[in-house]
Amino acid sequence: MSNRRKFTTPIQEIALNLIFVVMSENRINRTYDEYMAIAARLPALKILTFKVNQLLQHLHKCDGCDGIRLPELCRFKAGDQRVDFEPYPKRISYETVRAALEIAGMRPPRWRRLNPL
Repeated sequence: MSNRRKFTTPIQEIALNLIFVVMSENRINRTYDEYMAIAARLPALKILTFKVNQLLQHLHKCDGCDGIRLPELCRFKAGDQRVDFEPYPKRISYETVRAALEIAGMRPPRWRRLNPL
């Protein structure tokens, strides 16, 4: 039985959005072949993560410019007693970018051993 996630987390969703911005592409209303063409043009993961974090730094530097603020993230779940908000991320890790691309189907999953010892 597979324990792989089928849906992205909020941080992974932000990472995917920023990846498409870095690539100067629109994320919605595309065919599968167009998404795969974009995936083929993606730079190496380290370079892509660097560019995403560079864009995040720029977004935080311009936070509040022209009256536009970065949103806060709400991770409220059923059964929670109060609503907590966390700030927009300042950095996104290498593994988060990798996982977001894998879940989106734009990168093959890493090799894993079937029977851990």
